[in-house]
Amino acid sequence: MLPDTLLLPTRSVEATRAASRPRLVRDVSPRYRPDIDGLRAIAVALVVAYHALPGFLSGGFIGVDVFFVISGYLITQIILSGLPAGTFSLGAFYQRRVRRIIPALLVVLAACALFGWLTLFSEELQWLGRSIAYCASFLANLFFARLGSGYFDRGAQLTPLLHLWSLGVEEQFYFAWPLLIMLAARRGVTMRVLLVVTATSLAINIWGIWHAPIQYFYLPASRAWELAAGGMLAAWQAGMHRAAGADTSAVRSLHRLAVPASSLAGSALITAAVAFPDAGGSPPAIASLLATAGTVSLILAGPLAPVNRRFLSRQPMVFVGRISYPLYLWHWPLLSFAQIILGRAPPPAVTAGALVIAFGLAYATYCWVETPIRRGKPDRKKVTALLIGLAILALTGAALARHWIPGRLSGPPFTAWDEAVADRHYSDGSDLGGRPEFPTRTVAGRSDRKALFVGDSHMQQYWPRIAQVVQAHADAARSATLATYYQCPPLPGINSVSRGRDCSGFFDYAMQQAFQPGVDTVVFGAFWEKYLLGEYSVETSTEHVYRVGDYTRTPLQVDSPGMRIVFEQFRNTLAGLVSSGRRVFIVLSNPTSPQFDPASMLPSRLRLSLKFPRTLALDGGRRVDSEAFESFVAPLADRLRNIAVQAGAKVIDPRTTLCDGLDCPATGTDGMPLYIDSNHLRARYSRERASFVDQMLLGTGPE
Repeated sequence: MLPDTLLLPTRSVEATRAASRPRLVRDVSPRYRPDIDGLRAIAVALVVAYHALPGFLSGGFIGVDVFFVISGYLITQIILSGLPAGTFSLGAFYQRRVRRIIPALLVVLAACALFGWLTLFSEELQWLGRSIAYCASFLANLFFARLGSGYFDRGAQLTPLLHLWSLGVEEQFYFAWPLLIMLAARRGVTMRVLLVVTATSLAINIWGIWHAPIQYFYLPASRAWELAAGGMLAAWQAGMHRAAGADTSAVRSLHRLAVPASSLAGSALITAAVAFPDAGGSPPAIASLLATAGTVSLILAGPLAPVNRRFLSRQPMVFVGRISYPLYLWHWPLLSFAQIILGRAPPPAVTAGALVIAFGLAYATYCWVETPIRRGKPDRKKVTALLIGLAILALTGAALARHWIPGRLSGPPFTAWDEAVADRHYSDGSDLGGRPEFPTRTVAGRSDRKALFVGDSHMQQYWPRIAQVVQAHADAARSATLATYYQCPPLPGINSVSRGRDCSGFFDYAMQQAFQPGVDTVVFGAFWEKYLLGEYSVETSTEHVYRVGDYTRTPLQVDSPGMRIVFEQFRNTLAGLVSSGRRVFIVLSNPTSPQFDPASMLPSRLRLSLKFPRTLALDGGRRVDSEAFESFVAPLADRLRNIAVQAGAKVIDPRTTLCDGLDCPATGTDGMPLYIDSNHLRARYSRERASFVDQMLLGTGPE
């Protein structure tokens, strides 16, 4: 994954052993340690296994934490060893970073851009272009944090460059860390500064896990403690080296006792981190703490410790460790593109083939790209050329994102399909309002009556029909206001477990609007099962919510005691609206299935074909049996129906309008998809078929 940061001449294992025998403090000199390459091999193997076998190795992602500690240790060691001798140069340091990191990155980004241009449809290519632009600028982590693209989300597999968030953190660390260490060392406060950085960053990390774990997962401020932990070890060893002028017999005795224990403890801690239960459910603090402590222990033990010498320093481990950086760069795009092309999770044979190719490409990149540039004679022109290449790739990514460079799969055969898949933008003349954190959208009729639609993106998908009805019946229809909040169900007293959302605050705000004068109709709709059951036929897709006041943030289940309290509060809210003379509706979830997803409809060979069909329309269309979906959502749908009956509200089931019984169309008469993904209706389909909203806008009196 992350680059090999120790750039000094190598020694053999035997030479390392001989130099290390006299005393512990000799281990701190910045020389090559094969066991650290072996530790890199463990780290990259964990990450690759986690990506290739989702669900099998739940804690494999902690390989990233291991890399961060290694980088912090080696970079700090290089700086502290060079400062006293006056051999450390900031300019030379940054030039080495450029020669070490950018060559392989350029090759992988260029390969992704080219392969994406060949195989991706228009919207997919635009997304890839945005990713390339940010990755080439070493801002990928901030990009994915801002978008809320969770590393553990099921959609992560469709983002070929998501894994480069860690490289963004690493490069931001490289930029700031040498300056900090140089200033601290000059004032003799290195260890104190590192302690402050570690404590502050760890506090930010813990705070972020409670408030916005998906976003804070990517941020350097919440990751610096892992890098600083490695730095503290390097600084402590440097201090021991300086204090070694006196008799060190006590140190040697302690060393003989501590080394085996440290080595075994480090191995046990990393194993525990990998096996930590439910580690992938949300960005986990405990697994990261275990992995960080384990890595520090293994590095501290030194190259002659039992695990380090007998396992980590073995030639196969060292080999994998040396190619770990290009292997990390290559493996995820190959797995991701395989899933994109197939339209589903790749079978084991395809996954195995992708990993074999990744190892081959990693080795070739290491031998023919990385090593020649890194080991060659330092040359400012070479560094300048690499930076220019990176800038060109960033501009190329921006051009792809803006569709200035159309993909191969564009033009007449693909235009109608691309427009259908991207049919989510509503030009309806509505006005934006509400609070900055809770924006609303309003389309005004001439009536004094108003209808308020409250929910998440599944309520928003009906807005094309809502706006059309109001505009077509301006005199009779109610004005309509849409109050939606992404990834939050319209339920009282709950918040999202994994995202920085104020779901409870949004619901309170929406209810303030519901009781405003003139509002005589209130409609609640959402992707209800997403928060309590998960998405039908999609694993690990639940957007867990917890009850406000529960400091353990235990995810709510349909029949859990906490959820029963939430349902009771919801019933009371609906009853209050009804008793005030307002009409109240609950819109159940529309049918969902992976079979509705346009990505699953086209044959894989189309993306790789040299000859395109005249049109992508699906002859005969596609229909989906929703019986299994109905059974899946029944526990929650029945609960919502009971609440509506008790409160005097009305329940609307979109399936009865969108489908013929349990038989639901996935494509229209023109052969184009009716959904933009597995669960959201495209705007045109909503506008034409979601007629159940008409009664909410045109009906009279309580119902």
